[in-house]
Amino acid sequence: MSDALIPLESVNAVEVFTGGGLDDLLARIRTEAVSVVPNIKTVAGRKEIASIAYKVSRSKTAIDDAGKALVADLKKQTGDIDSARKKARDTLDALRDEVRKPLTDWEAEQERIERERVEAEERAKAEAEAARLAEIARKEEEIRAREEAVRAAEEAERQRVAAEQAERERVEREARLQAEAAENAKREAAGAVERAEREARDATERAAREAAEAEQRAKDAAALAEREKAEAVAAAERRAQEEADRAERQRQAQADAQRKADEARAADVEHRRSINRTAVAALIAVGLDEKAAATVITAIAQGKVPAVAIRY
Repeated sequence: MSDALIPLESVNAVEVFTGGGLDDLLARIRTEAVSVVPNIKTVAGRKEIASIAYKVSRSKTAIDDAGKALVADLKKQTGDIDSARKKARDTLDALRDEVRKPLTDWEAEQERIERERVEAEERAKAEAEAARLAEIARKEEEIRAREEAVRAAEEAERQRVAAEQAERERVEREARLQAEAAENAKREAAGAVERAEREARDATERAAREAAEAEQRAKDAAALAEREKAEAVAAAERRAQEEADRAERQRQAQADAQRKADEARAADVEHRRSINRTAVAALIAVGLDEKAAATVITAIAQGKVPAVAIRY
């Protein structure tokens, strides 16, 4: 005989505690409890009242135990759900990293390419600057040489002027001597006087001509040195500009080659990714799930499956 007023083993605890069936169950227990009206005046009647009250208590205990069991089961389910949630997060995080790895690798490659491009530009600029400074130093050396030539020409001019002055003084001195000799030799023949005067005139004219010629030579040398200096500076500037133009063309050619290589590499990566996606879709179509299909294609692409390859 059951200790409860109703067969609680047939009661669904989930429906009782979560489906709104508790009130109906309590009503049924109450109906059973009050449906019998024992005779309080007899021993049997009093025993029956005590038995009914005991059964009410046992029903309470059974219902409460069922509720506890349901709560324990729900707590266990919560733990299982949390474990499943963690597994889903970890698995999908790993899948996300696996799927994104080609893009991550590509981004790292782009950073390396950009870094190498910047370094190449900096090297080219440094080389161009070194060439420019070397050319400037060479031009300065040429200018110093031309200036030294001008100074030498000026020194030659100074010496020429000094020589002319000495010559004039000599001529004047000789003229004075000749005048004195002429004064002292007035009595000499007129022919001798005229000869001496003619020789003096000839010497003066010769000295003047020589002085004029030396002066013209000095001016010609100074003009030539100035022209050569200007031509040297112009030639140095042209060479510097040509070197800078050559360096710029070389840098541009390197940049164009690098850009084309980058574009070809990006196109190849996209081409391979497209073929891999098509292969994954084909495997899914023949019955593999998406994760397994992606794993298979990745393994083949990485060369981990012998005798099997993907034609790109």
